[in-house]
Amino acid sequence: MTRAYQIPVLRKAIQVLNAIADGQCEPTTTSLARTLKIAPATCYRIVQTLAQAGWIRVRADGCCELGVGLFPLLHRIQRHELLSRKVSDALQELTACTGVASKISTREDDYALTVLREDSAEPMALAVRAGSRFHLTLGASGSVLLSGLDDAEVARVVRVAPPDCWHWQKPADVLRRVKEVRRHGVVIDLGTYRPDIFGIAAPLLDAEGRIEGALTLTGLIHGHGKQQLDEWQRLVARKAVELNQHATLRTCNENH
Repeated sequence: MTRAYQIPVLRKAIQVLNAIADGQCEPTTTSLARTLKIAPATCYRIVQTLAQAGWIRVRADGCCELGVGLFPLLHRIQRHELLSRKVSDALQELTACTGVASKISTREDDYALTVLREDSAEPMALAVRAGSRFHLTLGASGSVLLSGLDDAEVARVVRVAPPDCWHWQKPADVLRRVKEVRRHGVVIDLGTYRPDIFGIAAPLLDAEGRIEGALTLTGLIHGHGKQQLDEWQRLVARKAVELNQHATLRTCNENH
């Protein structure tokens, strides 16, 4: 979407909310303004407006955190078609079976946004935060979400990706993973986001067959051999198929 039709200060407010949710920096007004390159006075007014709405809370130490005013929105989001399936049960089953974290991601502009997650109970396991955002060129979930776009849009996302997306991979690696999703309906990523992390993801489809989310299993590579990762890849693919079938059946039942 072209920026010509966007409201700059609203876009900055969204950046502030995302930064607080992501923990990108110390969540004070000064640090947020510096990190997001927003004028301090503008950032202060954004913070005060969001605090007045209850969307964030400014603590006594000056740090901001998400506020209870977001709860009604969260309640409505949880009724979204993607989350109204048995996705929470699916995540619990995946994590219980594998011992690693699982999550659901959706596309937000050029980023993959974690909307639901199930963390592993293992003491040394990777934790995934709801609300965290990763560029679409990174990891398995980003590849799944990219695979639903046309080739020109995929090329654009890759072309404008931030430099830190290329620490552990090349653009050709991203395009290879996108082709793998399109061909096999599942993809595995070994270390292109971080060298010690793997991701296995499969598409979640809407009733018309369009990709609206990614089901992902992610954890530390150490201790997991190829045979186990291949088995988990098949497991994620099967679970995504089950969820997609549930969405189709649910839509058919609603239409009759």
